[in-house]
Amino acid sequence: MQEENLEEKDMQMSVEDLFLFNQESYSEAQQRALEENKSFTKTEFFRMDKLGVYRLRVLPVAPNADGSAGRRSYEFPVHQLLLEIEKPSTGTKPSYMYVTVPRATDAEYSVDLIDTYRKLAVDTAKEKDDEKLAEKIGGGSYGGGLKFGYGHALYVYDMNERAKGLQLLTLSHSQFKDLDERKFKLWQKKLQKNPGFPCPISSVYNAYPVEIEKKKNGSKTEYATSIDNESDTDALSKEELTALMAATRIPEIIYRYSRYQFEATVEYLKQCDIKYGLSIMETAEMKEAIRKLQEELPQEDTSAFSFDKRTKDSKENASAGITLDTLINRFDELQEKSLGDKTEEGQELRSLIRTYIEQEKLNIRVARSTTNADLLDLIEEALQSGTDKEEDELPQNPEPLREDEPQQSENIPDVPTEGMRRRR
Repeated sequence: MQEENLEEKDMQMSVEDLFLFNQESYSEAQQRALEENKSFTKTEFFRMDKLGVYRLRVLPVAPNADGSAGRRSYEFPVHQLLLEIEKPSTGTKPSYMYVTVPRATDAEYSVDLIDTYRKLAVDTAKEKDDEKLAEKIGGGSYGGGLKFGYGHALYVYDMNERAKGLQLLTLSHSQFKDLDERKFKLWQKKLQKNPGFPCPISSVYNAYPVEIEKKKNGSKTEYATSIDNESDTDALSKEELTALMAATRIPEIIYRYSRYQFEATVEYLKQCDIKYGLSIMETAEMKEAIRKLQEELPQEDTSAFSFDKRTKDSKENASAGITLDTLINRFDELQEKSLGDKTEEGQELRSLIRTYIEQEKLNIRVARSTTNADLLDLIEEALQSGTDKEEDELPQNPEPLREDEPQQSENIPDVPTEGMRRRR
């Protein structure tokens, strides 16, 4: 009996030891909380929707929990394309939905459908001796092509509204290069006096504010970047560093490629076949790329593309990526090419403008006589003043114009773009 009691006591102790050995430590609990919080943290996007000076605190890329660093920088490069997908319609006027997709190979998949299609389509157009079509397909989206846009994503604080917390800013490549060149010039000066001086715009304790001024220059919108090295350096607090560690990692945001985006891309490329007069989607190479990427997508991803706005996936993704900067940049691109509102590209821009007005719930009337330039003016005025046009001026269910009948759809003055003043 005594031996049995001793064995039972030993068994109880071993069970206790088992639980004691697997108790969660404070550091483990803290790390688990950080990982779980990432899943529930909504990413706030920083928009430069108004004219004026934006004063930003650029943040370094957060290290891993073990102290290692996958990237010692303040930004991640990203290739994205805004897809304009025509929705099925029984009416005479088509309507569209918009989906932003990253390059799938950046998300560590083995193939990207848009790159594959673009290469095949350009080769096919050249075989047909249609150099103009080949150039169009190979070019950027502003000209109706399939070349990915190139930008850089980084976390920032708005120093005028720091309480808003972390915000994700995406700079165009030219904006990033401008900032990076200014950073290196300032850094070289600092290193002459202090060989160990850290990055002057993103270091933890010695970063200077970055200022980006959005301004008008005649008919164009420009961005002037500067580093305010006359001000005191800005130091991140322990609380801010903890928030940065807990924030969703930038690659998880910008390189996210879902089944929804895959299906939207397939639908978009089918429409490209019709638009370009090609049959690329029927080729063996294209079919193989679609099959391969589809098999690589995680099984647990149950999202699905749908033209029905009521579905959850469509609601979350349909209008992603449309910003005022997107509209202005596209407008400026068309101006440089002397493409007016009546052109196919001008009508595509007008479709984007309509979608943006609906997306931001701006009470702006899209009248037949209102030019794209006027609409962009009205949008900026509404965003700056916080006031909209009267509700009764809104058209009922405004629809984008038909690309094949632009002159019949709206009486838009096709004035020369050179020297045209877009801002009031």
